[in-house]
Amino acid sequence: MKNGRLFEILYLLVEKRTLTARELAQRLEVSERTIYRDIDALSAAGIPVFTQQGQGGGIRLMDQFVLDKALLSRAQQDEILFALQAILATGGTEERETLSQLSALFRREGDGWLEVDFTDWGSGAVERENFALVKGAILERSPLSFTYYSSAGEKSRRTVEPARLVFKSGCWYLSAFCRQKQDWRIFRLVRMERLVPEEGTCPPRQPPEWLEASPPDGNRGVDLRLRFAPSAAWRVRDYFHPREITAQPDGSLLVSCTFPEDQWLLSFLLSFGGQLEVQSPDYWRDILKGELKKALKVYET
Repeated sequence: MKNGRLFEILYLLVEKRTLTARELAQRLEVSERTIYRDIDALSAAGIPVFTQQGQGGGIRLMDQFVLDKALLSRAQQDEILFALQAILATGGTEERETLSQLSALFRREGDGWLEVDFTDWGSGAVERENFALVKGAILERSPLSFTYYSSAGEKSRRTVEPARLVFKSGCWYLSAFCRQKQDWRIFRLVRMERLVPEEGTCPPRQPPEWLEASPPDGNRGVDLRLRFAPSAAWRVRDYFHPREITAQPDGSLLVSCTFPEDQWLLSFLLSFGGQLEVQSPDYWRDILKGELKKALKVYET
């Protein structure tokens, strides 16, 4: 708490230049004696802060003191502010005040110079609350329980030791040590329900390097060769990297890509309807053919 109060005092002095001990005490809800002890601590840490007696006096910072020149380059400031904006975009609330304070300390004209949004269209308060719970569990090193749905629709209750949040291919994932499996797993946040922070602390663990490289839910990857009709071009260029796309003379697009083999891939390919032909592998042609026949049978009956 004391370190946070010292930072708050420093921020206020950089912003206002001069404040009385009474003003600081009222703002921070402590005694004036505590404020003077904090000023001594700042001075001992090398911050050029001093008290001035008489009318118009108070606690001041030396005029030549500028935090951004003393500690951080402009590029480093940009990295910090970008990171805070990114966290704020996920639904964090505590970061808003920190972002405002650092923008003032860095002499920036407000914090509206950048906007980051990692959420899906239409995502609601539940998703943001879940993200905040996961983030809090990681920072506090506390276990987390939740109901999880695999890509095959299997439901299970898990208790994990959260380690890392990963944003990849437009989705948030949690790298965590699963106590049920006694091994590392990756969980997709959108498939997590009824999140409950558990009591106790987690031992320090570092996710293995192979964890992030493996496809979600342990599904192996499949190399696909896809042909899209010209009318699907806008979606193709949204979902695939330009190096994966080869334009054809007739306007169609050939795509060579690799995806985890799961229910999501099937739904994704079916969403293109007649705009897509799977050229290889052959067994995926058969899978789509079978699913399309099932759909046709529903409407015929």
